[in-house]
Amino acid sequence: MYHDPRPSFAPPVRTGAAILCLFLGVIGLVLPLIPGIPLLIIGGLLLRRRHGAPRPDATAPIARTGLSGLQQFELQFWLLARRITTAAESIRLAHRRRARQRDR
Repeated sequence: MYHDPRPSFAPPVRTGAAILCLFLGVIGLVLPLIPGIPLLIIGGLLLRRRHGAPRPDATAPIARTGLSGLQQFELQFWLLARRITTAAESIRLAHRRRARQRDR
């Protein structure tokens, strides 16, 4: 295929957009004028590796279930939401543990 030897500006722009979305998402959690959670999700999706090899343990079972495309998309969405909430909960518990250690 065609290979362009010029440097691509897409990765820095993508990273900048992701950081901006995450920043606005955090502000949106505090201020009700900006939708915080959708911006956090978009920022997280933009920070993902784009061309990483798919993990066979995560993608193969879903493809073999016989679900329709919409059902697979919905399942992937709920799995992503679960990962995000699990990570947020572990961060919250770590902050709580650190605060308790400081109070002692």
